[in-house]
Amino acid sequence: MKTVPLKYRLALIGLLPFIAGVLYFRGQKFDPALIDFRTTARLAAPGPAASTNAVQESQPLPVAQDIEGFRKLVEARRYTKENLYEHVDGHAEYFISAGFQGLTVTDYIAAGSEAKQAEIGVEVFNMGKSIQAFGVLADESGENPPQISVGTMGYKTSDGVNFIRGRYYVKISAFSPKTPVIKFAKAFADTLSTGQDSFQVFSKFPALGKVEGTRFAKEGYRGLDFLHNVIEREYSTGRGRIKVALMAASENEMRSLMSSFLDYFGKSGMRYEKTERSGGEVYKVLDKYEGNWFLIRSRDTIFGVFGTDDEEILKYFVKEKG
Repeated sequence: MKTVPLKYRLALIGLLPFIAGVLYFRGQKFDPALIDFRTTARLAAPGPAASTNAVQESQPLPVAQDIEGFRKLVEARRYTKENLYEHVDGHAEYFISAGFQGLTVTDYIAAGSEAKQAEIGVEVFNMGKSIQAFGVLADESGENPPQISVGTMGYKTSDGVNFIRGRYYVKISAFSPKTPVIKFAKAFADTLSTGQDSFQVFSKFPALGKVEGTRFAKEGYRGLDFLHNVIEREYSTGRGRIKVALMAASENEMRSLMSSFLDYFGKSGMRYEKTERSGGEVYKVLDKYEGNWFLIRSRDTIFGVFGTDDEEILKYFVKEKG
């Protein structure tokens, strides 16, 4: 085997210190972003989520200094999805999954008081949409809570008031039984703007009789995985107990939801009778398990009516065509 002459081997050995020096010099000019992942994240172009967060943080919820004889004790504390767990440890994921966008926490004391401890605590959750705020209110208020006239809908709690107004879910806690918490809550609700997301969905429910209860199903209503954000109201009527499920959204969303219903009927072998009415379509569903019920579709609303198959009830939802 041919060997490399000694003089070439000695030359290569002599070059090694020079090569090491070049590599060392170039190493001092490395780009730290190549190994510092935090730097890389900061340099990355913001996507839609980052832009949305920036807008939300640049427009925080304005907090009134004085509310109905009370003044703000300290500066409001604000929380995002990233640090919500600091305020509601163990429950943060619930709020985030329900649409949470931001939280503002404020403490108040009586206007003339020198107290260092809060007399009223206010938590304002921005839930993104009014339907999502309602869902959280329904979840957190328990079964048949005492309803009060605060905001769009409010309930009395053991130590205060929970209510919604627009996209906001508000929890007000009084730390003394003598605190006029309902009066305070009504005044605080007036400081919140509903914007374009005013919660008007309850006006869509018909006056069938006495309302026995209202509940919210965020997902999987009646075991159907395509049914989300459903409000169900139970009535006592001359026909007995009737439940009305309300699904409201854009015309395109209602069209897509109706397609999901029809696909479900086809796959499950469930029969139905369709009729056209003024302003909508009526499907009488022949359900051998639940009993016959109605599915009523209009432009931006779908109702499910359970507990009766008496077509007289349809007059509360649609009119005869003609």
